[in-house]
Amino acid sequence: MSIGIVGTGISGLHLALRLRQFGIDATLYTAQDPDGIRSGPPLNFVTRFHSTREREQALGLTEWASDAYDNAWMHLSVEAPGGPSFRAELPHPASSVDFRMYLAALLQEYQRRGGDTVRRQITDRAGLARLAEAHDLVVVAAGRGGLGDTFPRDPARSPYREAPRHLAGGLFHGVRPPEPPGMTMHMLPGAGEIHAPTYHSFAGQVTAVLVEAVPGGPLSAVTDHDHDPGRFTKELLHLIAAHAPALHARIDEREFALTRPADMLRGAVPPMVRHGWARLTDDRYALAIGDAWITNDPLTAQGANLGSRLAFHLADALRAHGGAYDEAFCRTVSDQMWAAARPVVDWTNQFIGPPPERMGTLLTAAAADQRVADAFVARLDDPAAMWRAVGSEQGTEEFIAQAQSVRSTV
Repeated sequence: MSIGIVGTGISGLHLALRLRQFGIDATLYTAQDPDGIRSGPPLNFVTRFHSTREREQALGLTEWASDAYDNAWMHLSVEAPGGPSFRAELPHPASSVDFRMYLAALLQEYQRRGGDTVRRQITDRAGLARLAEAHDLVVVAAGRGGLGDTFPRDPARSPYREAPRHLAGGLFHGVRPPEPPGMTMHMLPGAGEIHAPTYHSFAGQVTAVLVEAVPGGPLSAVTDHDHDPGRFTKELLHLIAAHAPALHARIDEREFALTRPADMLRGAVPPMVRHGWARLTDDRYALAIGDAWITNDPLTAQGANLGSRLAFHLADALRAHGGAYDEAFCRTVSDQMWAAARPVVDWTNQFIGPPPERMGTLLTAAAADQRVADAFVARLDDPAAMWRAVGSEQGTEEFIAQAQSVRSTV
């Protein structure tokens, strides 16, 4: 068995490391070496929840296990007159580490363990077909560039044609962590969201500020125009002061600055599910995971965690399979992975659309009862349970009632 893996995001790297543990021959194709990953701009601001950290332990990855990188609390507020707000402690701390540092370290670890890597940029279907000549199966875990065209959009699973949020953010000094330290989300009805998690990057502990703006709304001043770092910082500070006063109160305006000019991002993520596999030659196939298969808006902080989970699922399937890596295998594995991915996709798509009335009911209940807040935050690491809680009016009612039936320890 020989597997070719294209892409060095969390899906590709966790898959490669897991196959290495299983003794399965795999070659990892990367467009960048570790130094190239570290030196690039941030592509996202990732929080890894406990389940992902457990998979890291299973892989023998200890570099990011320290509680110095922990985010143990979630603070949520609806920035509207009388809007609910609450905070709750995660059952197990999440970890927020600059993904450039994280992915570069994982690539180096794979190489240290003797994993086969090839520095090559694969940009299209023809490049994948050439890889197929050397491998029994090609796994594509890189969604950027032209590789996504190999896997066409699945319209039945992709309700959005365009990105419902435009994004802009950066890594900043001068923001005092919330009390207790952790992640914050400021929800602005009809306008978007402002996230501000405590974050570990090249400058140590900083704050990642990410604006998710509804196009054309009051937050789009920082997302829809190219600003130099200085102007971007001023525009962002003005926006925070106007729309997220609790966050503004934690900012020292004299110290508020990007950690480096390169540490800012801008873009948009059209949520999409693509077909999960493609025929490359008469008898060779490519299977998609990670961003090559599913792109989610970062609103629910699930993309990287789902990518890790699916990488482990695929590794188990490859280990157990004894036949050909044909269309039947790809279809079966993709269907199995979709069962895990669907709650994330449905939950995220609901949150970036017009909120149903039940969401206001749930958030108001969480603000009024710590038991509901605790149960809601605990489900950030359990997408299936979260979707059961928010996916229907009955599910929300049952979730609130169940949370309120728990005996308070206060």
